[in-house]
Amino acid sequence: MEKQIRLKTVIFYSVVILITIVAVELYLDSTKLLNFNFLYKRLDKITAAQKIAPQRLFVNVWRTVRNEYVDSSMNRQNWMRWRNRYLKNIKTMDDANVAINTMLISLNDPYTKFLMTELYTKQQQILDSKVYGVGIIFNNNGNKIVVDNVLENSPAQKNQILPGDTIVSINGRDVSKGVDNPKILFDNISDNNAVNIKVKRDNKIIERTLKKSEIPIKTMKYKILPDKIAIISLATIMGEKAIKDFIQIIKITNNAKTIILDLRDNYGGILSNAIEMANYMLDEEKILSIESRGNNKLQIYASNENIFKKKNIIILVNKNTASAAEILAGTLKDNLGAVIIGENTYGKNSIQQVIPMPNNTGLIVTSNKYILPNGEDIHNTGISPDIYMRDRKTLKYNMKQKDVMMEKAIEIARNMMKNEK
Repeated sequence: MEKQIRLKTVIFYSVVILITIVAVELYLDSTKLLNFNFLYKRLDKITAAQKIAPQRLFVNVWRTVRNEYVDSSMNRQNWMRWRNRYLKNIKTMDDANVAINTMLISLNDPYTKFLMTELYTKQQQILDSKVYGVGIIFNNNGNKIVVDNVLENSPAQKNQILPGDTIVSINGRDVSKGVDNPKILFDNISDNNAVNIKVKRDNKIIERTLKKSEIPIKTMKYKILPDKIAIISLATIMGEKAIKDFIQIIKITNNAKTIILDLRDNYGGILSNAIEMANYMLDEEKILSIESRGNNKLQIYASNENIFKKKNIIILVNKNTASAAEILAGTLKDNLGAVIIGENTYGKNSIQQVIPMPNNTGLIVTSNKYILPNGEDIHNTGISPDIYMRDRKTLKYNMKQKDVMMEKAIEIARNMMKNEK
């Protein structure tokens, strides 16, 4: 079954369903109609705060996955066997956690996960575009832990930790030969506590003490070059503020002749944000197709709210450009002829729901997948660039190294403008 739908229709039906759920409360206090955010937060809070027995929690998760998971064959297995196998043996929350995680692993889907209270809280902070930590994104290749990126305004950046540094010690523990999961070493740091790390740079050992804190995330920034080339950098597509920032920047840069959209190291974000960003740059073109279980397809088209003056678009991507960022890059390439420069993107086309569960837990379940406007399925392959270039962070990195990819994009932008004269 295939349906075509405009963005406004998606929003309309979502609101109608939500209003129906809370009709009684709205009847008692009509002033709450002024803010729909309270509805989502209230429903989430009620669901998550419910206290039920571990056995019932297991059944709730089992049933939710059965009903919502994108693959109705459940990875070609009898889903009932998990309920029969574990239900009578679950006595505690730890039992439920082990049973649920073992069950979910059988789906062979790294994105479908059960979140105990602490992880569920962190997930909600991420969705609100709030990050707590020291600000290090690293790559663990089994032999060493290399700093892949450092978040702006983070404790790591303020203490001069640089991409390319090799972490050799964390709180006195030798990790120079790598560990199975170094993330755990950082996650175990309590809020406001400090972590002592030693890094190796140019054969020198540098020691720093980093205090975990909330990191203010700038979702995007821009600059306009003298020859009317606008550079817009999107760090993430998370958070309620992202759309407002995006609209403002599009309006500010509208008189530019060429836009360079930098999506490198953008790990994605909220699907609806990516769709809405594309909606403000398109007329009535297709944004994407969403496929759900049963091979049902939903075609989403822009609703003619375009505020973007048509111009040349160049998009920079790398291997860390993922998910919602791939949607934005792909739909602008297919509809507006955007030129893609960089590396093959991450290749994540699955869509997840974050579902609040009882006992202050949560469930992330893959419920759909998306297809780009031209019909391309980028699962595990990513978007192939028009001009392949390795990102400087893929190469041996230092802060003085030129951003060759950005320089190439500016060169191409200037050539485009010359050819149009």
